Amino acid sequence: METITIKPHHFLDVIKLYGSGIEVFVPDEKMGHNFYQIANQIIQNPYLQCQLTITGDDICLPCRYYQHHQCQDIMTHISNFSSKNQYNQLLDQRIMKLYQLTHQSYQALELCEIFYLHHEWIERIWLEEDEQAVQKRHDFFVKGACLYIKKYKT
Repeated sequence: METITIKPHHFLDVIKLYGSGIEVFVPDEKMGHNFYQIANQIIQNPYLQCQLTITGDDICLPCRYYQHHQCQDIMTHISNFSSKNQYNQLLDQRIMKLYQLTHQSYQALELCEIFYLHHEWIERIWLEEDEQAVQKRHDFFVKGACLYIKKYKT
């Protein structure tokens, strides 16, 4: 069984983007990360094993900003945070705690169902972001999760 290592917020992002209408992800040549490849694997394989982590994952590893085992990218849109690595770790810790996840491996469909079961908690994860942006994130996640679950549960 194929296994990927993935941050919980990256998994949520994949399903959110799927809900926004993206069915086939394409490379981001500017960043050089593997988001497109991992996202396509998740969308195409509900039995893909997803090993959760709060550190660098299979998306991050080839990214031009991933050096010395952490993201070196900076951010300016969230007050009190300039380090993308620090902010993303906070998000992933919140997700792991809220959903009572461990660093074990979950099938992609199972993980999607876990997040969907309490999708309203998304607003308790992205606390530092604009309320409208979080609502949009939530709505697209719900749409994507419904599509994904329906596609593979029937």
